Amino acid sequence: MPEKETKSKRPAPISYRPPKNRTAAFHARVAASGLSANAFITEAIFGRNRHRPDELQALARLLGEAAKISDQLHEIALTGAGENALLIEAAQRDLDEIRAALLNSMGRRP
Repeated sequence: MPEKETKSKRPAPISYRPPKNRTAAFHARVAASGLSANAFITEAIFGRNRHRPDELQALARLLGEAAKISDQLHEIALTGAGENALLIEAAQRDLDEIRAALLNSMGRRP
């Protein structure tokens, strides 16, 4: 007689049912987050471990804008800004810090 294969049972799912007076607000928050209900609840309990696509796009746009400003400052410095050289260097250092912070928040190295 052939032996029966034992199938491992999956654990029972965990469900969440918001209170009646908060159901609409819950669904609105889930929709606004752009996540599935499961991902939304997981983030709420354990915290976020990744950026959402719209956040990454905004961070990338800011990084690009910082690069444009840096290039413009470099051009100004090359044209002989003379008395403004210290101001330009200070602004360049600030932009370097902004760039590093943006890259860090995107999970990339400066």
